[in-house]
Amino acid sequence: MIKLKPTRLLLVAFAFCALTRSAAAVAVSAVVGEASLVIGVAHVASTGGVVRPVARGTLVREGDRIETDVGGHVHLRFVDGARLSVRPSSRLHIENYTHSEQQPELNAIKFRLDVGVVRSITGAWGEAARDRFRLNTPVAAIGVKGTDFIASSDADKTLASVFTGAIVVAPLSSKGCAASLGPCQSGREKLLSEAMKGQMIALYNRDTTPQIVALAESMSASRAPAPGEARPTAQAAVQPVKPMATDSVPASSASSTVNDKTVNNQTLVAIVTNNQAKNTVTPPAPEPPVVLAPTPPVVVPPAPLPPPTVSQLQWGRMPWAAALSAETLSVALEQATASGRASTLGNGAFSLFRDNPMGAQFAATEASAQFRLAGGTGQLSADQGRKIEAVTVSGGALSVDFARATFDTRLTISSPRLGTDNVSANGLVRPNGFMLGQGGNAYVAGALSLDGKEAGYFFDKVLPAGNVSGITVWGR
Repeated sequence: MIKLKPTRLLLVAFAFCALTRSAAAVAVSAVVGEASLVIGVAHVASTGGVVRPVARGTLVREGDRIETDVGGHVHLRFVDGARLSVRPSSRLHIENYTHSEQQPELNAIKFRLDVGVVRSITGAWGEAARDRFRLNTPVAAIGVKGTDFIASSDADKTLASVFTGAIVVAPLSSKGCAASLGPCQSGREKLLSEAMKGQMIALYNRDTTPQIVALAESMSASRAPAPGEARPTAQAAVQPVKPMATDSVPASSASSTVNDKTVNNQTLVAIVTNNQAKNTVTPPAPEPPVVLAPTPPVVVPPAPLPPPTVSQLQWGRMPWAAALSAETLSVALEQATASGRASTLGNGAFSLFRDNPMGAQFAATEASAQFRLAGGTGQLSADQGRKIEAVTVSGGALSVDFARATFDTRLTISSPRLGTDNVSANGLVRPNGFMLGQGGNAYVAGALSLDGKEAGYFFDKVLPAGNVSGITVWGR
């Protein structure tokens, strides 16, 4: 039997405690998922304060904080099959993600969205214990009932809509909501389900209860323009020119002025015959001038302008993304980068690349500019992605106010399942030429060429028929 001295026993005890603490730390910071898709710049910060860039395959743990830059977009896939999309300029904390095989009712999944937009699809753990899933924002507590939903938040408001399932939203300030899990039953909660088509939940910091509002108000970071604001159509209809009415002169007796040659001739014959009988010829009354109706001018509509040429921008398609039906706007990622173009913004499947000469900076020379659609394509995703339908993109306009660093755009979209709808958005133009939507009925983000002559953006809109997304390019 080996005898240890007291000092060695103390060292062993310290080592055992250190191992115990290390094991506990590992248990607390267990790996819960990985990044399955990364566009742009994003970082993950651990509970220990270590910050590292996010790349495809980066592991995430309990306690990590995911931060995306402007144009950054991260898809997370969790160990139970759950998926979560962190969109640009967002900050999300993974506060808890635990599971018990023996007691699944004790599962605990908790996120905190400080700012930005996320889309969450519940996995097996969340389905097994729906009353143990929570997403907190600065103003709201969102519980789910097995669902696919999207939430947008900042310090002033939270907006949320549902693709499938249902969510329960309550003010975070309600008693016990901040610390609890699952739907917060405070008496001031509101439920939104997939059956409530065309609606969403809005909770503003000044409100005591959430409100069910029309989805047309969209998940914008700005309240301007007003929800449902009508916008003028892109083209005015050509009104036909009506011919001017001709003044008519009523028929009268032989001594009255008439404007019908046949009647005048008959009258003249009668007068001449009568005068011949009297051997007196009375000259006929002079005929009035014949008034011809003016010929209406022929309105020839102007020949349609050919689509503008776009040469400085190119959409690159990610290896895991399929080309949109019949679209020719995107090329394989390798082709998009072969000419030295630099990546700007994207939606996870497509990224917009632009010419990037050495040392060149974004510099528009005009105060404002109007752009025409050079090309656009999209698709409608319904039934959780099991039904895909091509969407036609047409019409529309894009105006950029370089002096105020703002933009405004609209599009017409249509498909058999969707019918005809529209995309409208407005937002800011960053100093680097990136365009970020902040208002309207759809999420829009893109970029301008460095000379400000061309533009491109992707759009994403949630509709009762499904989720519509697409890409566009614009020129002069």
